Amino acid sequence: MICPQCGQADQVEKVSTIYVRGIEVKWRAGKARLPDGTEAPSRRSRLVDQMPTNELMALTRRLAPPAAKKGAPLRAIHPDHPVIALSLVTPIFLYGILTGQPSGLLVVLPVLAGFYAFYFWQRKRLIAKFLATQQAQKAAEQRIHTGVQRWMKLYYCARDDGVFEPGANGLTPAEQLAGVLFRE
Repeated sequence: MICPQCGQADQVEKVSTIYVRGIEVKWRAGKARLPDGTEAPSRRSRLVDQMPTNELMALTRRLAPPAAKKGAPLRAIHPDHPVIALSLVTPIFLYGILTGQPSGLLVVLPVLAGFYAFYFWQRKRLIAKFLATQQAQKAAEQRIHTGVQRWMKLYYCARDDGVFEPGANGLTPAEQLAGVLFRE
């Protein structure tokens, strides 16, 4: 691949190759072998193999792919599900109250009715908020996916310290990688 800035190919390498090679070097610094005792396969890259380890680590951090924010690994629960679960369990508790302390129903039923009234009063807002959150998460995931796809196509020119897409006219400084990945 030829750099659009300098017109040469000797200092050009795919961004993903540089990143993977940097991760391998970092991993090898901590462990020389895989858990099964074999040595990890190494990807050869003439540009990366010439770099000092500290430069490679710095470049690996600069050229890292976009990553999703760490969130709770839990699946979102629709607002109706807890109410349905409560509705299924409530008859069991009401039967227990009726057989053990019938006068307790005079306290429990108004509280239960108040809970349901409050929920149905707020239901539309709760569901709208739930759907908006789901849509925002889906859009963020799609944005990251698109960024990673674009990142996989990029090349890095060490001579000009920039990244470019094959067929594109310009070179973008490596510090502005996020701008390249997330542009529309």
